[in-house]
Amino acid sequence: MSVRDRIDAALATVYDPCSVRCNAGMSIVDMGLVTGLDVEADGTVRLALRPTSPWCTMIGSIMMGIEERLAEIDEIGEVVITIDNVRPWSEAEMTPAGRGILHGARTRSRAIAPVRPRQWQERPAVTEPATEEV
Repeated sequence: MSVRDRIDAALATVYDPCSVRCNAGMSIVDMGLVTGLDVEADGTVRLALRPTSPWCTMIGSIMMGIEERLAEIDEIGEVVITIDNVRPWSEAEMTPAGRGILHGARTRSRAIAPVRPRQWQERPAVTEPATEEV
């Protein structure tokens, strides 16, 4: 197996924590978060990573996971990760496998708690509680 194949396999084991929490666990590869990958002759790996949102609080954890997994590959020296904020993430970036995982999670969720069209309109309006004057 080539170094690039081992890198790809390692990245497929780094999961997006938010997708895991939502019962749709997906790797950063299936999520489409890796936007660039270059392996230099000296073993340096340069990886561009796109967060799902500009406010992603888990990006540091994802970066640590990438560094830990790639450190297990003997031929890799330094791992340089940059954040790709140029292109915003959307579901369109997901792999077909990732879309399948998301579809399955949504189907399971709807089976547990079905949503009727325009169900939100059935809720009574929230009003402020009356205040007593002293």
